[in-house]
Amino acid sequence: MHIFDAQIAAITPATPSIHVLRLAIADPAFRFLPGQWVDLSIEAGGATHTSGYSITTSPIHQGEIELAIKASAHHPVARWVHEQARVGDAIRISQGQGPFVYLPEMSDNVVLIGGGVGITPLLSIFRHVRDARLPTQTHLVYSVSDSREILFRDELDAAARSHDNLHVSVTVTQADADWHGLTGRIDPVKLHALDVPDDTLYYLCGPKGMVEDMSTLLHDLGVPMNRIIFEKWW
Repeated sequence: MHIFDAQIAAITPATPSIHVLRLAIADPAFRFLPGQWVDLSIEAGGATHTSGYSITTSPIHQGEIELAIKASAHHPVARWVHEQARVGDAIRISQGQGPFVYLPEMSDNVVLIGGGVGITPLLSIFRHVRDARLPTQTHLVYSVSDSREILFRDELDAAARSHDNLHVSVTVTQADADWHGLTGRIDPVKLHALDVPDDTLYYLCGPKGMVEDMSTLLHDLGVPMNRIIFEKWW
């Protein structure tokens, strides 16, 4: 597998538990498709540590990518990103990987269902539809436990306001006084409200239980399994 040198161009705390890492990649041979992930390799404590992370940005923007990485006391790469990484640090990444991909010829209608940090590959697809000005009718359905953990909340709201084909539904399972939107888990009522046609493709990414529950729920609603695409990162 081709490995690419990259440099940290920015580190941004995006939520209380997630840092966004922007990586500059000079090699024009680096490629990825919307929804794919990369292996990120870092040097820490005299050893090389590698972990896979979904790209959150669109491939339209060449020469850089962004990753949204959740803090973890036990995971060496995540811990390094949150505690030691600095702008200018050199790291290595793989080519874009994985079959969790959206291309315009696949469907004119997509529903992107994400839970927690599992939203990351769906953000890449959502942003690609926006940035490439694709006509795809795109519904992002995003569940978080805490409203402070909504990634790119203002950007998603702005995209939905300014593009007729982009729709965003965020639901918070542990609602607080600052949250005035949807509450509770993603359920048949929330999915029926999307009112999408039969040829819709459904993309699922999130914790294992959530992805399995959503797959069953969609199947029970009459969605054929060949129209449900999973990202299994556990």
